[in-house]
Amino acid sequence: MNHIHMIALIVPCYNEEKRINLESFVQGDSMGIEFYFVDDGSKDRTASIIEEASKKYPFIHLVKLAKNSGKAEAVRQGMIEVQKKVNFDDDSWLGFWDADLATPLSEIPKMLQYASHYRHVDSIWCSRVYRLGADVRRSPLRHYLGRGFATLVGELLHVKSYDTQCGAKLFKPSTIQTAFSEKFIGKWVFDVEILLRLKNYSVIEYPVTEWRDVPGSKVKISREIFRVLWEILKIRKKYIKN
Repeated sequence: MNHIHMIALIVPCYNEEKRINLESFVQGDSMGIEFYFVDDGSKDRTASIIEEASKKYPFIHLVKLAKNSGKAEAVRQGMIEVQKKVNFDDDSWLGFWDADLATPLSEIPKMLQYASHYRHVDSIWCSRVYRLGADVRRSPLRHYLGRGFATLVGELLHVKSYDTQCGAKLFKPSTIQTAFSEKFIGKWVFDVEILLRLKNYSVIEYPVTEWRDVPGSKVKISREIFRVLWEILKIRKKYIKN
């Protein structure tokens, strides 16, 4: 294996044929990013589109799962698979990013600059904070559900995070086995499990300067409230001892 100093992003995909814009990812090549698109058993042409692009762009790779297993498992398998293939050095970052690019790739240099103000950082999580100077466009429903979710997670799981669910995160290679080797309990709220697994690591939140609510999300939070609550309770049973 080659010893590589780099940024690699796992991009989980499921039936993204009509939404995925690979040209936007191509622009990320200027930052030296390697993209690993994990096709989660799509039934449309998502895998074919990515495979064609990979022939043209060497920094685009396809990881194809045999069946649909959900975002949590797609991300987990992608992270483990890529770490096996590439021998990252300590200055590299391996992360996952939503295929709709609601968080633009231009946030990555800002994340790293933000982290440079800390003595040591093992993981950087984007956080959608409404504030002056930021362009965060989120529907009122998703915003209020998000705040309610964060409050619930804080009370039940003792997680001190403003926004665990933003789909843009970076990790140092040394955290990958701890964070991703074991399957997640949650299908929707696996990010919380990652945070609980990394309790002995330095994880920071970066307040994004730009975020857009992209239509067509497969996850309809308002319809999944009871499932999400059940997952939180199962996570609490496993990770919170007292």
